[in-house]
Amino acid sequence: MEFVSIRELSKSPQAAFDRLTADGKAVITNNGQPQAILVKVDASSFESTLSMLQKLEFMQNLAEMRLSSLRNGNSSLTLDEINAEIAATRAGQQNENPS
Repeated sequence: MEFVSIRELSKSPQAAFDRLTADGKAVITNNGQPQAILVKVDASSFESTLSMLQKLEFMQNLAEMRLSSLRNGNSSLTLDEINAEIAATRAGQQNENPS
């Protein structure tokens, strides 16, 4: 996979895009640290690529929530405790915003 600095991308975007032809991906770096991934798409692959990226983002968010739950001890809550927490939160929201 190609690595392209943000400086190189800003100075010569076409050259950076031309480097995508081999495997279709490049890591954009800022001060040597990865900041983004550039992925080649065309009209026929745009929708499916976007859908896959959205699924990946969802999976990353879910993994982060699970890890956070493990760290703060919420992963051991029973279903009854979860439902009680949901009910308390909903009741609090209704008190804040009476209809």
